[in-house]
Amino acid sequence: MIDELPEPMPDLDSQPFWDGLAAGELRVQRCVKCRALRWPARAICNRCGSFEAEWIACAGQGVVSSWIRTHQVFAPAYRDRVPYVVVRIALAEQADIRLIGGWPSERDPIVGEAVEARFVRRPSGTTVLDWAPV
Repeated sequence: MIDELPEPMPDLDSQPFWDGLAAGELRVQRCVKCRALRWPARAICNRCGSFEAEWIACAGQGVVSSWIRTHQVFAPAYRDRVPYVVVRIALAEQADIRLIGGWPSERDPIVGEAVEARFVRRPSGTTVLDWAPV
């Protein structure tokens, strides 16, 4: 159906992230050797070069680092949804980890404001990430 929202396409590296969202948990990859978080998930640590990684549950908190209001219809399913806001969040556990997501609030986000993760289950069964003011 043309009006269905585009679905994420998890791959080997990102599947644990999507599994976490489905379980109501924000999971991020962490290097076993140097303990640095990695985003996006990848095979090698960009800090120490280790190939060893694990997935950890994060608190689901952070601050708004940037945001944009989208007016362009990039997919037919978004025709009745524009304009909408997408936020970029600096994760509380490691500020250089930036995640994006939807913004369900009626007001504009404020750069630097505290937010928390919201897990939104679509009718398709897929869970996606939104961020809401604390």
